Amino acid sequence: MEIRDPIHGPIEVGDGELAIIDSPYFQRLRNIKQLGFAELSFPGGTHNRYIHSLGAMHLAGLAFDAIFRTAAWMPAADRVRIRQLVRLAALLHDVGHPPLSHSSESLFPMVSALGVGCLPPEEGDRQASHEDYTIKLIADSGMTDVLRRAFSSLDIDPLDIAGLVAPEIVREETVYASAGRQMRGLLGSLVSSELDVDRMDYLLRDSYYTGVSYGKFDKDWLLAHLGFHENEDGSLSLALDSRALYTFDDFLLSRYHMFMMVYFHAKSVCYDHMLDRFYHEVPGRFSIPSDPDAYLQFDDPLIQGYLRESASTSRWAAWILARRPMKLVYEGRESEGFAVVDALRERLQAAGIDHLHVMSEGALSKYRGEAHPSRRIFVQHTDGFTRPRTQLLIEATQLFKRYAEATVLRRVYVAHGDLERVGPWLEELLA
Repeated sequence: MEIRDPIHGPIEVGDGELAIIDSPYFQRLRNIKQLGFAELSFPGGTHNRYIHSLGAMHLAGLAFDAIFRTAAWMPAADRVRIRQLVRLAALLHDVGHPPLSHSSESLFPMVSALGVGCLPPEEGDRQASHEDYTIKLIADSGMTDVLRRAFSSLDIDPLDIAGLVAPEIVREETVYASAGRQMRGLLGSLVSSELDVDRMDYLLRDSYYTGVSYGKFDKDWLLAHLGFHENEDGSLSLALDSRALYTFDDFLLSRYHMFMMVYFHAKSVCYDHMLDRFYHEVPGRFSIPSDPDAYLQFDDPLIQGYLRESASTSRWAAWILARRPMKLVYEGRESEGFAVVDALRERLQAAGIDHLHVMSEGALSKYRGEAHPSRRIFVQHTDGFTRPRTQLLIEATQLFKRYAEATVLRRVYVAHGDLERVGPWLEELLA
């Protein structure tokens, strides 16, 4: 069957994929907005993680086809199985995402309570993330059985999919190999790396729905110039033809600008932190269940219900529902120093005025040029050389050096009723 998508056009869906998409674990993503509170600043940004995940799956298939278009050494059966594997990993990469905002992750239990048996034991001592819930749903939930039944004919185990989402999961490497070539690093790079299909989709999708142009890049040219690099040990890594290097630069900058202009919008991050205050004003009141079936109910409508139920007793809930964020009174940038921010906060604390202090860190790359060792990406130069010349992607572009330091914003918000008191202080500090 086909699903119509405003970003990519028709998306083909196989019978096995449809069984996963129709499962309640994936359908839950219909009720998880992709941009959380950003729709209150960008009214068109109401799309959900359901359609984003379908888009990522579609791009994973296109990327696989481009990378291995000349790989005559790959048997047809391996091509079908491995292509399906990476499509499933892209489809399910966000299945464990919490509702509304990343602030909701502060309610997650410890990894040990989540019981993700395929993760290393030392991982149990930290708080779970949405990636951990993703692994839990893939490897140990009712969806696990659906995956096994739907893809048993291709000999795909749910843990094989989880192994592409989380590189720390131990799997038999032959699962990701063909004709003696190990491909786990390459396939994992398509799911999570500097050049993954997740960000390819969300940049185009988020810019389209929010009505901005910052996230646009030449997707077709980028995909058409993907390939593979064979390492000395016979493993394969993701590679990019040098002719698309400037397109990659644009891709990196698109993500950076989307963070600075959309994802870190002053109102959006204010709502995120107001929600966090709501969660924690009564310690222990809210928690996220570790049971996969109970987690099915944890979506945006549930949190909206909590807010409505609490509007008469919680100012945070009342303000969020009334679309009345706290007022931004000052934004400091690292390049200018944070003396005013610190001095203003001292006065607010001394006067007993509640406020939000929000720090946003916009980096060119969340990897800062680094990634899991197996997920290195190479650039292949062919023009003017008798033999192709290969170098690491982080060495092939100057952008990582130019944007080596993250852009740090520190913002201070106060309630509307405190503006008159704060105004004179700020004027004095800025004089």
